[in-house]
Amino acid sequence: MILKNARLIGALSDGVSSDNAALWIENGKIKKVFSSSDVIPYGEVMCCNRQHATVTSTSLPGEGEIVDCQGMTLLPGLFDIHTHLTGLLDVDYQDEKALDARAVSYLEYGFTTIRDCGSMERCANRQRDRIVAGLASGPDILSCGRIVMPTESSSTDGLLPMYSEADGPYEMRKAARRELAEGADFIKAYASGSAFDRKGIPDQSIIMEDEIAELVNVAHRKNSYVAAHAHADRAIALCIKSGVRTIEHATYLGSETLQLLQETPDCFLVPTFAAMYVSVPDEEGFWSRRLGRMLSLCAENIGRAYQAGVKLGFGTDSTAGMAQYEQGIEFRYRKELCGMENIDILLQATRYSAEIVGMEEIAGTIKEGLKADLCLVDGKPDLDLSVMYQKPEKVWKTGRLVSVPEFCIS
Repeated sequence: MILKNARLIGALSDGVSSDNAALWIENGKIKKVFSSSDVIPYGEVMCCNRQHATVTSTSLPGEGEIVDCQGMTLLPGLFDIHTHLTGLLDVDYQDEKALDARAVSYLEYGFTTIRDCGSMERCANRQRDRIVAGLASGPDILSCGRIVMPTESSSTDGLLPMYSEADGPYEMRKAARRELAEGADFIKAYASGSAFDRKGIPDQSIIMEDEIAELVNVAHRKNSYVAAHAHADRAIALCIKSGVRTIEHATYLGSETLQLLQETPDCFLVPTFAAMYVSVPDEEGFWSRRLGRMLSLCAENIGRAYQAGVKLGFGTDSTAGMAQYEQGIEFRYRKELCGMENIDILLQATRYSAEIVGMEEIAGTIKEGLKADLCLVDGKPDLDLSVMYQKPEKVWKTGRLVSVPEFCIS
């Protein structure tokens, strides 16, 4: 397949910047990137019908599809490295068809890779395996299974099937081993109170030093890592010192902890501004007050980290189909509340997140040899980020068009 007449952004395309580029895609990967569609060696092209073109060339033998991108911007497939497939119980985690539909919906928004940071009864593990086996469509999924956390929730908490409660280093060790044995790609730990539990205290550290250290030890022995839910500054600092790879949220990040982070090259922040967007009925105003305060502080603190040059991952703590996705809230808040540059936000949603989760040699950049995970947007998001506030025009997952009829040029 050839994608022609595409606009490429150099920072996202291995240095190739062009208003008229072309990609040669073969076997689900990017075989060649041409800086100009005018130099594609595809020889004589004869359209058999509106669906396909027969391409005769020593470089492009056999049948191939020619897609005219009409000057729109072609981006690498997006990453959401903090999401929850099951959301807040808004999908039945025991219903395969419902989970299949939820997984596909990520692709419709351009997210071709997601990292599930906690799912009910480890259903994200199963969904990942179904997609890999070809039994369902969806993004590449990295899953932690259940979240390992100290005893914190009441017995009436509806999210208990998402947690694996453990206290003390030995229980933590066993819980981490259990998640890895059940197929977790990484370990997710709760290091501070929850923002979405009315009784939770987000700026309170809830994990002990020996507990988080044990989780990191177990993960490292299995060539994996720990991602830690940490709003509280004390919890963030503890996690950085203990060898945690990704700090999720980092709402109350302090100046001294930021300096510690800058001195720790293998630890990264994954802010989730979209999670603090109130999209549910809030007659009492509880969530607006709580999340509004957190959003303001988070924007200030993450803004300082950004200005200090910290590499940030892109997470939403939301789910495809929610208002946060529909309105591009994560993109919007990073731009409007933190003053981040458009290109940096795009890098966070692609190349930087791929690097953070260890997939930079697989996806995250438009580059020869990487997967043909791509999304086409109508506009220039590096100049006007509002282009990213809605669904892309077209999405390709491993070289296959998602959700919309295939088309070709005549």
